[in-house]
Amino acid sequence: MKLPPRLLLLATLLLAAFLRFYRLDEQSFWNDEGNSARLAERSFALLIAGAAGDIHPPGYYLLLAAWRALFGQSEFALRALSAFAGLLLVAIVYRLGKQYFDPPAALAAAFFAAIHPALIYYSQEARMYSLAGTLGAGLFLAATHERTRADRIRPFNPRHSFLIAALTTAGLYTHYAFAFILVALITIVVVRAAYYAWRLRAFNPEFDFVGFISSYVFYWLTFQFIAFLLFIPWLPIAWGQLTTWPSAREYPPLNDALYGLARWLTFGPTAEAITTALGLFGAAALGLFAFLRLRRQLAIPLIWLAVPVSLTLGFGLFSPAFAKFLIVAAPAVCLLLGDGAAMRCTRLLGLAMVLPIIASAVSLNNLYFNPAFARADYREMARYLDSIAKPGDAILLNAPNQWEVFTYYRADTSNVFPVARSRPLDVPAQIKELETITASHQRLFVLYWGDAQSDPDRTIETWLNDHTFKAWDQWYADVRLAAYAVPQTAGELRTRADARFGDHILLEEYALNTTTFSPGDILQLTLFWQAQLPITNRYKVFVHLIGDPASPLAAQHDGEPGGGLVLTTTWGVGQTVADNHGVYLPLDLPPGQYTLVIGLYDVDDGTRLRLADGSDALALTTITVQ
Repeated sequence: MKLPPRLLLLATLLLAAFLRFYRLDEQSFWNDEGNSARLAERSFALLIAGAAGDIHPPGYYLLLAAWRALFGQSEFALRALSAFAGLLLVAIVYRLGKQYFDPPAALAAAFFAAIHPALIYYSQEARMYSLAGTLGAGLFLAATHERTRADRIRPFNPRHSFLIAALTTAGLYTHYAFAFILVALITIVVVRAAYYAWRLRAFNPEFDFVGFISSYVFYWLTFQFIAFLLFIPWLPIAWGQLTTWPSAREYPPLNDALYGLARWLTFGPTAEAITTALGLFGAAALGLFAFLRLRRQLAIPLIWLAVPVSLTLGFGLFSPAFAKFLIVAAPAVCLLLGDGAAMRCTRLLGLAMVLPIIASAVSLNNLYFNPAFARADYREMARYLDSIAKPGDAILLNAPNQWEVFTYYRADTSNVFPVARSRPLDVPAQIKELETITASHQRLFVLYWGDAQSDPDRTIETWLNDHTFKAWDQWYADVRLAAYAVPQTAGELRTRADARFGDHILLEEYALNTTTFSPGDILQLTLFWQAQLPITNRYKVFVHLIGDPASPLAAQHDGEPGGGLVLTTTWGVGQTVADNHGVYLPLDLPPGQYTLVIGLYDVDDGTRLRLADGSDALALTTITVQ
């Protein structure tokens, strides 16, 4: 039984809606989403000022502020704007498929857009990328529309003129990567003008080939100029943002770049290698089928895809931080796949369709359920820090836009300190600020993110490793939460050890701040090492707290010396290295006597260095937990 096209379209849209709203608020906001949430709280003037200090134009933030006023500021509510934009994009892809090809190709293209992992990923993010992709597709729908032969002597239907200008303006105020769409469209205008001029000249050898192309392109630029005029108020700010904002360009080998681009554009940022290879094989087959159909309008999605890809590679923007700019080209991939899938073929077509669908399903499963692809969990970090909070704690945020997302989940900001605020970092001022913070707090919790831009020389982490005791660090996706104890010099116990590990590392002595602790404290231990011979292997230090030998470790800290910044391979022979270690004592640690044990093991294979008596650990002292 053949289902009516409208019923199939409805089913496709329902599928698209389900995939975009499913588990919409399951994950925490990450850094940039927190920035969106907090900007949307502001008045118009403050929002514009905030956007001027950001790297994105204000259009999305203004729309989100209006959306927030209607639907609230929960994670679900704020992300729902992107989800609705993503759903609208699927409908636009269907209309584009009908406009360029035929109803079967349109349905297939809409289906691929409905399940496209990248389009779904950014439909579940409170950022502007889903909206930018939708505005770009809408602009293509309006600008490449042809109904009559008369439409072919102009670059677009005059009835769509001001719609085109409005969509262009909205796109530029949404994201600067929207310019990729404009470059693609002007390329299409020039190609189309040359094609029609060639056709007309075939009937009239005296036809003004160059004049026709010039007037054709000028007609298009006239309405783009309207958008340019509307964008002029923001243009000086945009220029300053784009020319001064620090960004790391990447230029991978061409083969690697092209494979990575195909992988991202087809299966999104949560794709896996094995399924991606099979999925790309099927997608390539569908692309070949589309070519075999020899449709003239196929040139439009091809140019739509090729221009953003070329600009992304040319500007060195294909990196984890900037790959999302390609969202404006993803609808073109869906159109190409849809046109190929609509070819009347045999079992080979079925296999070619199944492979991308399976790869998309695996990628979506990673998006929804795989912790390895989860966004940074600021919600859980805030909850955890509240659960172990004690008087004298301080929370440091080492990147400027962590403040917005962290304070979205933690309203109390009395002990929260944004650091590394200036770019480039003012080192003397930053060290003075750290000294001030440590002078009035006993425990520090630092959220490290974006070090490459905010603190490329790791000034903050180096200073903390030298002046405090690092107890632990834990990754929450790409954010590292680390705990430090501020030194308590009173009552410091310094003891001679003279213990040799292997034949090349000597523990000269150690210092302990006290031997009596309470649950929730951070034990502060300094180990004084000396290299007896050149060290070629990297070793980690383990500090264990042992109660009953038959029970699991009561507490521990493993890490390379100097908080991971003073590797054993950098030690000079005869040099004494002061190595601070903190051991966090859990809140549920039972009172009693515990033995403090230390040792070293190889980073690569875990082999412990042995002492002269053959043991692989050294008991330093006994401590009391009261």
